[in-house]
Parts: sequence; C-alpha cells; structure tokens
Amino acid sequence: MIVLRRLQSVNISRHLQNISVLRLDKFHTNYILRSEFKDVMKIEINGKVLQFPYVWLRDNCQCEKCFHSSAKSRIIDWSKFDLNVQPKNVNQSDNSVQVIWNDGHVSDFKLSWLNYRSFVKESQKNYTNTLYKPAKITWHGDDFDKVFSKHDYNEIVHSDNALYDWLHKFSIYGVALIQNTPDSETAVDGIVDRIGFTKKTHYGEKFVVQHVANTSNVAYLSNNLQMHTDLPYYEYCPGVNLLHCLVQTASKGGENLLSDCHYTVAYMKEKYPNEYKLLTETEVEWSDVGCENGNEFYKLYRSPVICLDKHSQVIRINFSIPQRGSHFPGPIESVKPWYVAHSLFYELNEKFSARFKTKAGDILVFDNIRLLHGRNMYEDKNNNVRKLIGAYLDWDEIYSRLRCLKVKLDPEDGI
Repeated sequence: MIVLRRLQSVNISRHLQNISVLRLDKFHTNYILRSEFKDVMKIEINGKVLQFPYVWLRDNCQCEKCFHSSAKSRIIDWSKFDLNVQPKNVNQSDNSVQVIWNDGHVSDFKLSWLNYRSFVKESQKNYTNTLYKPAKITWHGDDFDKVFSKHDYNEIVHSDNALYDWLHKFSIYGVALIQNTPDSETAVDGIVDRIGFTKKTHYGEKFVVQHVANTSNVAYLSNNLQMHTDLPYYEYCPGVNLLHCLVQTASKGGENLLSDCHYTVAYMKEKYPNEYKLLTETEVEWSDVGCENGNEFYKLYRSPVICLDKHSQVIRINFSIPQRGSHFPGPIESVKPWYVAHSLFYELNEKFSARFKTKAGDILVFDNIRLLHGRNMYEDKNNNVRKLIGAYLDWDEIYSRLRCLKVKLDPEDGI
C-alpha cells in the first residue's frame, strides 16, 4: 500500500510528506548549510513502511526513455530534469508501484527493486557488506592459522564457486594461499585471467623475484627484506600481490613475514593516539628511481603512512623504508615526532606479525595496501636457487569479479 492518504489512485499534490534535507547557498566566498523541506513517498513493502524521495524516484525511473537496460545506465536528459518534481497519481499492485508525475511522465518500479535500495540504515549496511565490499576482519599474528585460508589452483581455474570462496575470504582477511599450482612461469596467468587482468608497472606485467647482485630493487637481494608495502610511490598503487613460488630455498631462511596493519592502526588509535594522528596527517614523499629493462623511471608520490576515508576508516597503508624519499615535505618541528611514530608503527607490526614459508607450487596472495610483508635472509645453492614469479592486481577488478559471481551464484531479489 502507499501511505499517502489514498484509496486506489489519488491526486496527492495537496498531501505532501516532508523530510529535512540540506541545501548549500553561496554567500560571498562561503557556503552555508541551510535546512529546507522536500517531499518523500511512503511505500509499504513486506510489512515495512519505507521512504523514497520524489527526486530520487524520478531520477531512477527504469523506463526505456530514462534507462538503457542492456548498458545498465541512466540516459535521462538532465538538462530537462526538474529537481522539484511531484507525483500526480500513485498506483500500487502486489509486486510493483506506478507513479504518474506532474509532467505526465510514468515510472514503474518493482517493489523488490525498491526494497533492495531502501534508505533504512540497516538495509544500506547489508548492501555495503554483501555487494559493495565485504567487511574486513582484522587479525593478530597469533591467529594467522585461523584466517589463512587455503585453496586449490585447479578448482579456482575451473569452478566459479571455488573462485568466489577464495576471493570472498581473501577480501575479508587480506591474505590467502593457492596450492598445487603448475610448475610454470605462466601459471599465475591462469588465476589472473579468472579475475581480470594484471596491473602493469615499470617492473612489467609480471616480475621475477630472485637474488640479483647488481639490482635496482632491494627485494631482489637475498638479504633480510624489511616489512613494507610494494610501490607506495604509485598514486594508483597495486592493491594485490600474487607471489608464485617456483623454487624455495632449502636454507632455514626465506620465511615471509605478514602483518595486518588494520589491526595495528586500531591498536595505535587506542593506545598511542598522538602517534596515530601524526601518521594519518603527515605527508611522506615516496620514491623509486632507476632503470628496469631499459626503461628509466623517477617515481614520486606524497601520502601519509595511514590513509583514512571520511569515516576515519583505513583505505591504504604506505610503508617502505627503502622507498621513503629523503625530502620531508612537512615542517621541521614535526620531523622527530614523526620518526618516533614511524618507528612505533614498524615495531608494532613486527610484534603482531605472522611467519610463513611457502613451498614450490604455492601462490601467496595478500592485500598490498593493507598488509606489511617482508622476508628473512636466505642462502641459495647451485642446485637450489630461490625463484618466485610475481604479479599485481587492482582491487577494482577483484571486487568487480566478486559482484559478478555474487549475482550469478547467490542473487538477491531486486538486485
């Protein structure tokens, strides 16, 4: 039913329902928030009375004049759009509602479609966590075995259910392992192709990780590799790292260190608020200068160690001692306090880290903008030279594939 004083079809222009919205008025060079009233439609769906603003309903009309069904795109002519549009008549059936607007345009909405897009906070949260991005769960190194899910290469390549299971768990915890990978330098392509495509950098579409004496990258040395994120000097930094172990060292070294920075950040925010604040506000200049395969590069990017969104949630971690530039773009008085905070962040991540050594046939997959990763020193022998094949992916591609699989394997009514 439509909760707007009507029986069947009623002219409702005189029975306006109001909600408070915000309007920005320009006064000289300042913008002032003022409150005014706009109209909403109340619709009962599955026993719940839901509210939908008139302007939102008209903007989201699904008719062929306003929405292209195969392109899934709005084609409404915005130059003719009326922000103060009003419904003239409203009719509801068991499964849909029809709105006739004051300009004569007719919009039809399925109730399930409207219910899925409800403005109720609980519904919006459910949409965010099930379709937009699964909610992350932080972890301490002591709990690594509980969150470190293991998946089979061939199952991922051939089964959508296995692919979804891997990507869903990986998106939540930021780390996973793919086992039984073929002994081939191109095997990682089979995983990437199931998702989208690699993130190409100045190190190529894929890269080889093994000891190289005269290298442009300290990750290619067999020395102790301090915990870091890859490529913090990229404004559009690769979100995911895949490391396929072709040959693992037989020495005691070569273990990976992994730490969930989201856990560390939450800990610092509570226990060390001043240091936390410095790491979220102080810009750092990240750099990489060199030559790879004949291509010279000089990368610079400025961003804090801890990047937050408008909800104060962590969206990216930047951390690499080798790739932190020598130019400090902040005031001189903040230098020493920042170094103290930086050192604390590193020490805590080491304290909270987990250790894990891959074996031949494993692909270690981890969130490059959430986890710090490192490796302890190892030794090669002539018949046992450690070798990994690496590739990067963007989170945009992973979340896109997750949504496609969600719609295919577990669709919700109205999605």
